[in-house]
Amino acid sequence: MRLFGTAFSLSLRRAFAYRTNLFFDALLALVELTASVSAVGIVFASTGLLAGWTAGQVLTLTGTYALITSLRSTFLDPSLADLAPQIRDGRLDTYLLRPASSVVLATCTRHAPLALVQGVLGLGVIVAGLRQLGTMPSPGAIVGWAALTLIGLTIGWATSVGLAALAFWAPRLSLGVLHSAAWQTGRYPVDIYGRWLKRLLTFVFPVAALTTWPTLALTRGPDAGVLIGAVLLGAGFTSATLLLWRLGVRRYTGATS
Repeated sequence: MRLFGTAFSLSLRRAFAYRTNLFFDALLALVELTASVSAVGIVFASTGLLAGWTAGQVLTLTGTYALITSLRSTFLDPSLADLAPQIRDGRLDTYLLRPASSVVLATCTRHAPLALVQGVLGLGVIVAGLRQLGTMPSPGAIVGWAALTLIGLTIGWATSVGLAALAFWAPRLSLGVLHSAAWQTGRYPVDIYGRWLKRLLTFVFPVAALTTWPTLALTRGPDAGVLIGAVLLGAGFTSATLLLWRLGVRRYTGATS
């Protein structure tokens, strides 16, 4: 945690060295979120329910998606974007030679603090969705939402690192576009998809854990079965990724080899 805090502090100082970027990042985040909210309005202008979801619930999901995407863009994407090239050209040595967990150093120590603007806006959309529903979540619902959001972020980290780690075996393989496309499906409730695609987005690439489950916990109350399932999915994906990383590092040939 000290390493993580130090890395964020350094990234924050670098970000504020270019303060004009803060304005444009906020503007782009506002435009993107406005487009998403407008799309929700267009859909519910023609229907009262979308696969059993009300407009307030979908707004809450949209805000949750914006929040978790903001956290990913802030704390994970800057490091993950360069992970596969580092494996290919030997720069991963920088992390392997340091007295700390190499997977943490390689995937979580470069940050983009200005991306948190999208998360703040996402919280505003969540509040708007809850106001439209006319309900106040219980403390248990808020805790369940927060826990499931954290688990969703962990699964997002595990799947991203797992795909990037395939570069240990196939250096020219790049599946980042595939991961990004799958992530985009989290903008919508998983219930709108067909049966087989829904299963795929629940167990293979668990988009349901990213936004659908946290939103249901916040708007309908926590479900112990869903929480247990999310914990098991998160633990399974994380364990598989850590194992894949260790196996990859054993066969890694760096610049100093």
